[in-house]
Formats: sequence, C-alpha cells, structure tokens
Amino acid sequence: MMNLEVTTWNLAKDFVKPIRYEAFVKAQSIPEEEEWDHLDTVAWHAVLTVDGVAVGTGRLIINGAKARIGRMAIDASHRGRGFGKAILLKLIEVGKEKGVQEFILHAQVHAISFYAQSGFEPHGPIFDEVGIDHVEMRLEI
Repeated sequence: MMNLEVTTWNLAKDFVKPIRYEAFVKAQSIPEEEEWDHLDTVAWHAVLTVDGVAVGTGRLIINGAKARIGRMAIDASHRGRGFGKAILLKLIEVGKEKGVQEFILHAQVHAISFYAQSGFEPHGPIFDEVGIDHVEMRLEI
C-alpha cells in the first residue's frame, strides 16, 4: 500500500536521508556536503512509502508566493511506477494551499520532459550544478 505525506524535516529526515544519499551521493557522485543544507530545516518534505518502507521524496521551499521544488528522488527499485509524478503533484498541491503562485525547480536535463508533463516550462540556458547539466523550469498558477 502506498502512502504520501508532506511534513517537516524533523519528522521526515530519517526516511528521506537514505533515499537522497543513494540517489544523489552514491548514484550521481554529488559530494555529501552539497546534498545536505540549511534549507532542509525550513522546507516541507514529501515522504512516499510503499508497505511502510520509504521509497520516494521531494522538498518544497516556500518564500511568499514563490516556491522551489527540489531533491526529488525515488529508490531505483521503485522507479517507473508514477511515484515521482505523485510526489511532484502533492508538493504543488501543498504549495497552492499555502498561497504559492509560481513554482521553480532546477531539472537535470534528462528529466526536462518529466517536469514538462506537469506543466513546467524551461526558462533560461542550461547550466552546471554539482557537475550535472540542469535547466531552470517554472510553473505559474
């Protein structure tokens, strides 16, 4: 059974850290000191569990009417099941409830079409972030 909740870092971190470590630090060789930042403590965190095991996450940082979505990750053994889209839509829903009118994210180039399916549009040139090509994408409500 799948469950998806959005909560605080204090409640989410034990579930979120292993997923992000595997997806970003191990699989993509992102330096661990760049994965964890002060924004985790002020962000809302999605935690997706399947049969009680955390398999997906994403975070939402709200700043007035704008919000940034990031740190989207699904455990490799659970990809391709629509969990990423469920997390993305849930973060957008939570943002809307809190008055957000524009969502911004930095998409890895290979994931542009994933975010575009939910209405995000590329904005600006491709840039390097932690050694990986990204593009800013935006969704206006």
